[in-house]
Amino acid sequence: MSRFRLVRDFAALSGGELVSKIAGFLAFAYLARVLEPTAYGSVELAASMVLFFALVVDFGFGPIGAREIAKRPERKETLAATVPAGRLLLAAVAVPLMGGVGLLLGQPAETEKLIWLFAASLVFMPWVQRWLLQGLDMMTWVSGAQALRMVVFAVLVVALVDGAPDLLRVGWIEICAAATMAGYFAWVQSTRITSLRISFHLKDLETLAKEALPVGAEQLVWAANQYVPTLMVAVLLGGENLAWFGGAHRLVLSLGTFVWLYHFNLFPTLARSARDGGDAVSALVTPSFRVTAWASIGLALGLALLAGPITRIAFGDAFGEAALPFAVLIWALPLGLLNGHARFGLIAAGEQVRELRAQLVGAVITVGVGLAAIPTLGPVGGGIAMLASNLAVWIVAHRAMNAHVAAIPFLGPVWKPALWAAVLAGLAVGFGPEQPWLVAPIIGGTFLASAPLIDRQLLPDMKRLASAKSAPLQSSEENA
Repeated sequence: MSRFRLVRDFAALSGGELVSKIAGFLAFAYLARVLEPTAYGSVELAASMVLFFALVVDFGFGPIGAREIAKRPERKETLAATVPAGRLLLAAVAVPLMGGVGLLLGQPAETEKLIWLFAASLVFMPWVQRWLLQGLDMMTWVSGAQALRMVVFAVLVVALVDGAPDLLRVGWIEICAAATMAGYFAWVQSTRITSLRISFHLKDLETLAKEALPVGAEQLVWAANQYVPTLMVAVLLGGENLAWFGGAHRLVLSLGTFVWLYHFNLFPTLARSARDGGDAVSALVTPSFRVTAWASIGLALGLALLAGPITRIAFGDAFGEAALPFAVLIWALPLGLLNGHARFGLIAAGEQVRELRAQLVGAVITVGVGLAAIPTLGPVGGGIAMLASNLAVWIVAHRAMNAHVAAIPFLGPVWKPALWAAVLAGLAVGFGPEQPWLVAPIIGGTFLASAPLIDRQLLPDMKRLASAKSAPLQSSEENA
């Protein structure tokens, strides 16, 4: 096994996702320019809803399937047939449910039709067997799937959408892109793993569903924490405010995919560490926590300083109002990356019910802060609600992880990069925010160059994390 397999697999996943994000960026930047802001807001609303209801179709089957295959690869044939069967049953519920929710939101008729078209794309979700490849550590094959999907979406958008009258074509394009990705996974499974088949064996479905239920519920609550702010902005503000928030939210969620990819790649190793005991989990999570704290906080700092140019380049000068919501929302990236260690650690250890409780706390915070902040602060209030929710989830999940699985870091490895980022942000404001392209590289370069000097454990932990899939990790000198 390659010594740096964790790095290699993450590089492969990131490469595919980078292509996907570039294609997606171009597609939505094009849509923002050819559609009026209200119509573009409709696309953002439908896209947010389909991402949420895709989790209804999955409902925890994917993470549980990946966990079981990582532990017992011999079960791959049975699980590869049972998981899509369960997802098909859920898709039969999710499609009309999403369309019905669209009707209840009180949106224009064209928006309601667009939501129904996006909902129809969910029928292909059962065949997206990403979890199967994850459990077998076939990350290089996973990397091409999302890239293919978004390239198809981008090409068809540019070819077929030329203005607001073509709004519904975006829905049909979403269906084509979803079908393409499902076909890719079907081809990989049939040629590299096992034949395509579906098993509605009730005992297998019941066993899998019992394990998946708390994870599925957790996924839905997590998605609510991510997407409910968009719905709240749509209902409480509407109009162009939805476009400003939706644009900023899309950019942050696109970057947030790399957060998910990181934990997606780490999860099989985490599951095997959980099988070996709390010390093994601590030895894996501790270096990961320190490395991701420095990397994510530095990235968020640089992107926040470039919020104005980024939103204008992405969506055009008309979207200048999206800069401040983006500068607030971008801090959800380090919060999500850091709290993911406790969240995925609980699932890997079979403590998914405790992870669900953390997400429920986050959902209450999302709604409460959103109702208070959005009417008074506008789209920025939606960003504040997301940050508050992520922080609450982190605190609750961390306490559960420490009490029931393993001792993992919390603020110990975080306070140095956070404090240094705050100091540099203050200096950036002093230099003058009117020169972001000059200030951001200087500040970002200073942050990265000084990181190994400020935190002497950073470089050793980087080396230990890089070899995590090939050798047992020894305890770090610092566990806080």
